[in-house]
Amino acid sequence: MLTTIILGILWLLVVPFGLGIFPSKMLKKEYRSPGLILLIGYLILMGLFECVYLPFLLLGIRFDMLCLLFRLLSGILSLASVIFGMKDFKSFTLPKKNIWLILFAVLVAVQCVARWFQGVTDGDDAYFLGTALNAYTSKTMYYLDAYTGMATGLDMRHALSAGGIFLAFLSNCIKLHPAITAHIVYADILLILHYICFYHIGRLLFPDKEENAGLFGCMVCVFDVFGYISIFTPAAFLLTRTWQGKSVIANICIPFVFYLLLLMLRDDVTGKQFRTKRLFFAVFSFVVLAASLCMAGTGPTLLLPLLGVGALVVALHRKKISVFAVTIPTLLFAAVFVVLLAVLK
Repeated sequence: MLTTIILGILWLLVVPFGLGIFPSKMLKKEYRSPGLILLIGYLILMGLFECVYLPFLLLGIRFDMLCLLFRLLSGILSLASVIFGMKDFKSFTLPKKNIWLILFAVLVAVQCVARWFQGVTDGDDAYFLGTALNAYTSKTMYYLDAYTGMATGLDMRHALSAGGIFLAFLSNCIKLHPAITAHIVYADILLILHYICFYHIGRLLFPDKEENAGLFGCMVCVFDVFGYISIFTPAAFLLTRTWQGKSVIANICIPFVFYLLLLMLRDDVTGKQFRTKRLFFAVFSFVVLAASLCMAGTGPTLLLPLLGVGALVVALHRKKISVFAVTIPTLLFAAVFVVLLAVLK
């Protein structure tokens, strides 16, 4: 148990946080916070995993070799990010304490504890966890039937997405069964990342009154808890399928795209600072697309139009045609995505 706790702190907190330190330097000081750094780090981790996973899958390399290489790669990149970003470490800002922020933290904590006692199961969960368990135990990826464990051909329908394999990777890192990792550890982390994202959206919506960001977060908590009006709402996915790929897309990736767009719409910077912000948007539009593809194959089909229309709105608002330069990584990703669909068809 002690080994699992230590490994969990290392691979679920330290490494993702380290990955987010250096990229956060592209943001102004008041935009940076430990929470946002952790969110950025997880998106990088997911997107990077998808980029490494696909060649391993197509070449038929074993899952344990993928885990070994990716642990080495992510560890080195996290360390490099810390080293190159360390000199500005003190410039990160912490949220100012206020009653709404404290209430928001309490509401999130209650949801995290409640998550431990939920025993939600469904067909998607059976496939998602079955895929993770097959990879964790057999060291193969998408060559065993998720429902029966019987040998089969490569599952082309789901192979493009690494959601279940990513869960198996986390389980391999912390030496914990995939079902326990998903329902307890990974689920709570995703819940926290979801609310971190919305809290920072609130900070952009209410730049002059930071306490309103906490109030905004509390309202999001209320809508999430009482949003189970259908099995298809994002709130229902968040609290019943937290660890599944579609839930991550709906509750983390799409909100993060709106965060990027709101960040670009802010008129508080011009000149070099705006160019740096534009670089952040370009880089992380690609990162969030890769992360969404890692979670489910439907991710890019939802995010690509959203990013394209969003860039158009920003260009009209800024009255700068050069803003469309931020869509170049998005277009490159779209081209690669179409090629992958053709190869894995």
